[in-house]
Amino acid sequence: MILKNQGTIRKNDQMESEMKNENTLKYANFIHLFFVCVVLTACAVRGLAEPTDQVNQQEVNDEEKIQQKAREEYAGLWRIETITSKGDTTEPDKRITIDNKTDGTWVLFIDGKELSSGTNSFAPLCDPKEIDISITGGEGQGKVLQGIYEIEESIQRLCFRGGGGSRPDSFESFYGDESIVVTFIRE
Repeated sequence: MILKNQGTIRKNDQMESEMKNENTLKYANFIHLFFVCVVLTACAVRGLAEPTDQVNQQEVNDEEKIQQKAREEYAGLWRIETITSKGDTTEPDKRITIDNKTDGTWVLFIDGKELSSGTNSFAPLCDPKEIDISITGGEGQGKVLQGIYEIEESIQRLCFRGGGGSRPDSFESFYGDESIVVTFIRE
């Protein structure tokens, strides 16, 4: 079959071939443009997300460094000097010691025998510095004490509420108050 198109006579199969070539070019151009758009979108999304991921990772690293520094400062063998509860202060008791490790774990000893153990987590940038004491073994197992602490050279003070109440905001214990203030001396 011969068709007439703008003065040129072509066979039907020639026309179909030209249409296929033209569509193929359009399809190839579309695929190329689509691929470029996908790549640019992926790069843009990654470019926008990457700084946030880096910032988040940096914050995690900074927090871990702060925690590690606090654990190292808190680590060591400490002997209880005094305990103040409800306004009354005990005399020094050299039998009670606590061994705080740099990994955040601790063990409490009385006369050299283990009484309880657990972990500490710190918020050293707060004022006063905050500590959460989790008792994971022995007497008091399962309790979490929210407290505050300070360390000056070889003296440490820790304050928490004995009844498991809210975190104290000062190193004071009054009659009728559940706050317990413990003073430690580094061995």
